[in-house]
Amino acid sequence: MKVLVLGDCASAGTNVLAREVGVKDAVVEVSLTWGSKHLKEMNAWYLRETKNKRNRINSIVELYHNAMNYLYEQEVKNSYWKFIDCPVTNLSKGGSTAGSYYKRLIKYEKEQGKPDLIFITDHALRHSWQVVNYQGQQYFLEKEHDPNSQGFFMNEKLKASEKVQHMAYLKAKKHFNNGETAKRNKRIMSWFLNYLEKNNYKYKKIKLYSGFDEFDHGEGVIDCSDFVSQYTTPKGDKVATKIEVAPKIAKRILDNWPVDKRQ
Repeated sequence: MKVLVLGDCASAGTNVLAREVGVKDAVVEVSLTWGSKHLKEMNAWYLRETKNKRNRINSIVELYHNAMNYLYEQEVKNSYWKFIDCPVTNLSKGGSTAGSYYKRLIKYEKEQGKPDLIFITDHALRHSWQVVNYQGQQYFLEKEHDPNSQGFFMNEKLKASEKVQHMAYLKAKKHFNNGETAKRNKRIMSWFLNYLEKNNYKYKKIKLYSGFDEFDHGEGVIDCSDFVSQYTTPKGDKVATKIEVAPKIAKRILDNWPVDKRQ
């Protein structure tokens, strides 16, 4: 059976490897890769973990990108889904919105075919998405504006140019300042869920946050928000608590797994 998971940082295992990486902070703000605060520890951990297994690294930039990719892969493997004894393809990623859920689903289908079951989580309402039309091409991005952060930064891993990324950031800033971010997230989530219904996908919704009507009041929702609220603070994730509640989240999902989709 092909089981697909679409979610954000809560399902991607973000920050659960903080201790292994060498970060001793009780609370990690956003992620280990955010703002370059833990860059030194992350790079050193990657070099230790991949010793005698990796190709030659030619630059600091290459090291950073390799370390980021490796950290993401290992965090996903150590998310709460590792406690579920069923093979899943977990395409969750920090900062995601329903727009990127859709894009990942389409890519998955082209490579693997239609999934037999999809688990979809809600996401933090502060996440942001943009569509940018530039020089005859259309780009979908998920830049966020946080007035307390450093502002725009260039993500060299994206295909979009710096110009396009900056245009997306300015849109994110405008949506934030106009109070439109949450409204836009709700609209595209409703569109995505309707798309799944119209195309006869089998899916289950997992509630981790609050703010989306379909997750807050919809039928058949697996509500795990009580666990997520235990480790979520205004300053970031309480790492030890996030690790502690992971098997509890997994058990609740298993207890509500569709009977006709059990292996």
